[in-house]
Amino acid sequence: MARRIRYGKGKASIEITGPQRELFEQALKEVAGETMKVLEDEIDTRMAEAKKNWIVRGNRPIQKSNGTWYTIKQESERSVDKFTNGIRIVDGGKAIEGFFGNDSPYAYAIKPASYSKRENGSPSTVAEGKSLADETMWKPAKKNVNKLVKKLADAYIADQKKKG
Repeated sequence: MARRIRYGKGKASIEITGPQRELFEQALKEVAGETMKVLEDEIDTRMAEAKKNWIVRGNRPIQKSNGTWYTIKQESERSVDKFTNGIRIVDGGKAIEGFFGNDSPYAYAIKPASYSKRENGSPSTVAEGKSLADETMWKPAKKNVNKLVKKLADAYIADQKKKG
């Protein structure tokens, strides 16, 4: 199941933990097992892609006035390790939704530079000056929404057939 289960949305939401989490997981599995699987698979895929393309801070090259170069060592705060995901129960328990995000307070402000690198050392896949979160998280998610809706519809039908 998902790493986090929340009831509600925003500041008024609560995290479900402990024995209650197991009860909710079991209930969700029984009521909407196929739907939950599709949601979790999609969230895991989206998060893995975002992490793969996320940049980490590295050495910054600087050119002196005489034309020579040197680097300034920069320490990464590892926003790449601050991704979270889970399932939210919303609308008073009438609906569920999957979520993923980056809990780093500066994640949305990150913009790659010409020297930016991904965690594996390869160059950034995001163009210089573009929003890293938009390009690695939200645009890919929006691009796949039609396929996801079809998968969710099929899963919902399968879940309904199991009930009836």
